[in-house]
Amino acid sequence: MKIKLVAFDMDGTALNSKLELPRGFFELMEKHRDIKFVAASGRQYYSLLNIFEPVRDKLTFIAENGAIIMNKGKTLHIEPIKSVHAREVFERIRNNPEIYPVLGCEKTAYMGNAPDEVIEDIRPYNARLEIVDNIEDVINSEPVLKFAMYNYKQARENIMPRLNNISSEIKAVLSAESWVDVINVSVNKGRAIKVIQDLYGIRKEECVAFGDYMNDYELLQNCGESYAMENAHEELKKSAKYIAPSNDDEGIMQILKKIL
Repeated sequence: MKIKLVAFDMDGTALNSKLELPRGFFELMEKHRDIKFVAASGRQYYSLLNIFEPVRDKLTFIAENGAIIMNKGKTLHIEPIKSVHAREVFERIRNNPEIYPVLGCEKTAYMGNAPDEVIEDIRPYNARLEIVDNIEDVINSEPVLKFAMYNYKQARENIMPRLNNISSEIKAVLSAESWVDVINVSVNKGRAIKVIQDLYGIRKEECVAFGDYMNDYELLQNCGESYAMENAHEELKKSAKYIAPSNDDEGIMQILKKIL
């Protein structure tokens, strides 16, 4: 089956530990102009644009874990969470000084005051980041695509238990060692890739996907050929069709050179 769409997560998958793309990745995209490349990330859209600036119009972007899909600067799909649910999540974590909420909105991301080292750790994932005095003011005034929470290397232990029994209209997803994302229950990268498949008439069997963490699960399930990285979460490895070499070994590049 000829591959017509390549979808890939960013951090831990396409990007190495230094947050660099594999060597020759842009050239590979140029060589295969008949293939649709999709960057599917929990990152902010503008963060993805910065990474892919030389080829930005050659990709479709799934950002905020599927809450927004962008192509050539146009919004193809957007699905914010209700403000009442954003407030519910904020109430769960507001009294813990080690948890830092980041609100991903359409034009920028917002977070409250935090130590410089925390802001600098968060900024690479949010090219547009505004520091505000009161995060609740944002919840009450702007649609939130993703309510992200950062707790350095303690996301599973310190954040996830606080979100037990939240509204059935939203879900908490462990997206990295330090991150938990809350999005609409219907939002995920797999649903977003289905929107793209339907829009361009591409079948599941004609797609290949790469991922490393549990927020990539649905993405891999909705593509006929699925690869979990060698460095991936063990549960994701169990759900993938194949295992690719690690992100630091340019695993995505190794596989694409073989199958395209």
